[in-house]
Amino acid sequence: MQKTAVYTTRQAWDRAADMYQAGLFQSYDWGILMEELPGTSFHPVRLTTDGGQVIYLPLFEQKGVLSGNMIGYGGVISDRPISFEWLQSEIQTIFGRNISRMLLPYGQTSFTEEIGEGWTEKATRILTLPDTFDELWTGISGKARTAVRYAEKENIVTRLIGRKELGAFYDLYKEHTSAIGAAYVLSQGFFQKLLDTFADRMFWVGAYQDETLISSSIFLYDRSHFYYWQNINSLAGKKAQASYLLMRDALQFAISRKLQWADFGYSHSKEIARPKRYWGAEEKQCRLFTKPE
Repeated sequence: MQKTAVYTTRQAWDRAADMYQAGLFQSYDWGILMEELPGTSFHPVRLTTDGGQVIYLPLFEQKGVLSGNMIGYGGVISDRPISFEWLQSEIQTIFGRNISRMLLPYGQTSFTEEIGEGWTEKATRILTLPDTFDELWTGISGKARTAVRYAEKENIVTRLIGRKELGAFYDLYKEHTSAIGAAYVLSQGFFQKLLDTFADRMFWVGAYQDETLISSSIFLYDRSHFYYWQNINSLAGKKAQASYLLMRDALQFAISRKLQWADFGYSHSKEIARPKRYWGAEEKQCRLFTKPE
């Protein structure tokens, strides 16, 4: 069976993404943003079989390693699932090596086989969003409501983050990543481009105490999902439970936008997972491929 592979144009990619209702992390814009990461290239791959099925695959190359996702989810854009074994064969032919890693969003079936060698699961937490915020508020753990009220008593106020607040955000971000010993640090230019590109697909909010930014969260969204993508805190932010106030505002926004699900993402510790559980998010398993050594 003969196939061809090309790097496609933004216009063709956007048409396909709209037609097949691709997620935010499969967008051409997300691929271009990832090129802000050190040594990273975005390959917008288009594959066609002689049977006529067209597949769009966001592929990322970093230090010679090919990944099917980068700081988010991956997966193909197509009208139906394809064979992962076939895809790996095509990528090997084009690039001389296979895909080493790909994380698929919960509920999305990109491939006809997502089992066997290299396939495992990675947990996320998903919250089904009700029609009104009042429904959510009355159904969550009392611990979340108490934390929100505590932050309000501490005179924490919230404001959206824009270009003017970016410098203060980045100072807090550096403080936060240093405190937790983060494996990598994104550049200020990355966040600037994130703001410029995704302003209409983002809820970026900060918590202030005495006019000082002490906590900030970044949420991204597409047609149906609201992604809890980034959260940073100072010691004062943690003490004041500011993140709970940010989450309240964010979920109010998501429900007002008629989004269906909030994806809280993977938790590196029980401490991080606990607040997600308080908001009612349930653990779900995403399919993860990691190339065997």
